[in-house]
Amino acid sequence: MGPSMKKYILISDFCLTSRNRGTAALGYGALAFLREKGYMKEGQEVIQYTIYRNPFRKQTLSKLLQKKRRTENVQGVPVTFNYVMVNAFEYKLWAKFGISLPFRPWGKFVRKVALVAAINGGDGFSDIYGERLWNSRLPEIKFAMKTNTPLILLPQTIGPFKDSKILAEAKQIMEYADKVYVRDAQYAKELDEMGIKYELTNDLSAYMKPESWDIDINPNSIGINVSGLAYSNNFRDLAGQFSAYPELMTKLVQHFQKKGKTIYLIPHAYGYNNPEWDNDDMISGREFYNSLEDKTNVILIDKDLISPQVKFVISKMSFFIGTRMHANFAAIFTKVPVFGLAYSFKFQGAFENNGIYNRTAMINNITPANIPGIIEQIEQAYQEDVVQKKNG
Repeated sequence: MGPSMKKYILISDFCLTSRNRGTAALGYGALAFLREKGYMKEGQEVIQYTIYRNPFRKQTLSKLLQKKRRTENVQGVPVTFNYVMVNAFEYKLWAKFGISLPFRPWGKFVRKVALVAAINGGDGFSDIYGERLWNSRLPEIKFAMKTNTPLILLPQTIGPFKDSKILAEAKQIMEYADKVYVRDAQYAKELDEMGIKYELTNDLSAYMKPESWDIDINPNSIGINVSGLAYSNNFRDLAGQFSAYPELMTKLVQHFQKKGKTIYLIPHAYGYNNPEWDNDDMISGREFYNSLEDKTNVILIDKDLISPQVKFVISKMSFFIGTRMHANFAAIFTKVPVFGLAYSFKFQGAFENNGIYNRTAMINNITPANIPGIIEQIEQAYQEDVVQKKNG
């Protein structure tokens, strides 16, 4: 690293241990993407910060006493991580008046960040999940704009936007960004109309390699991701839209049981010891598995796996049906035939950006009467992508 090069890369929404293995996959992929594109140079380090108010709170005190810098092997590459604890008063002084003391943690932080890279959850640069979640994505972006630090929007879905105020803010951010990467073309027309320059590329999870672990997968198996978001039918602005989802999952399992296939239920967003209620695939997976009257050849992957290990399991399936977008990406980027049960337009765009057409079905507000048609679509995909190809 040259003497004039700033030391730190700040990545928003970066967490390799996230409950959502899709979010974690974005973190793994972000590191590889930043290196490949030349944004992260040799000697530069990842930095993250936490704002605290009371240093004597047990949780805060333990963080203050933790090691602030450590190097880890991430998919064969050493990466150094730095963690900065910032006093709320010190942060507010900077946020309101632009004052940062160079000898204090925040002052040192402000002066040494070379780049802000925004993940935004892969699909969070939108208000489809509500204004509160939108605002939660912005601190690192606002830091970049306030300090005139280079900003890139890492590959993600842009839009849609319901609120004109949020749309205006999003446009301002994209105009400031040095580079806007998108993983699909669903919002391309709107971006073109706004005059936003962008580059279409793969989702970040494509850059994360699968990691094997001690499991024997039966040949010709079917993988199904039962989403806690849809199964609970009680998640934020999407609540109440998935009353028929449990029945759809049951019929889907029964469909492949009749073919004599082994079916793996593969959670993709879950806190094994700390679940997020109404949005946890392990909870929904267990409930769904226990609800099955016939469990023949059905296996629940009930383990606390890291994201690359989940991708490994999915990579061994002969066919995969997912409701989580990044569970589907794990199949797509390991060349497993896939069908997506979609709850947003991002699915179709993401599939089509990877050359996969007519392999999604919307499941918002479906009724039991719609289930046979969806099963028929899945069966047709299975016949075309698995059976016919196998038979040559």
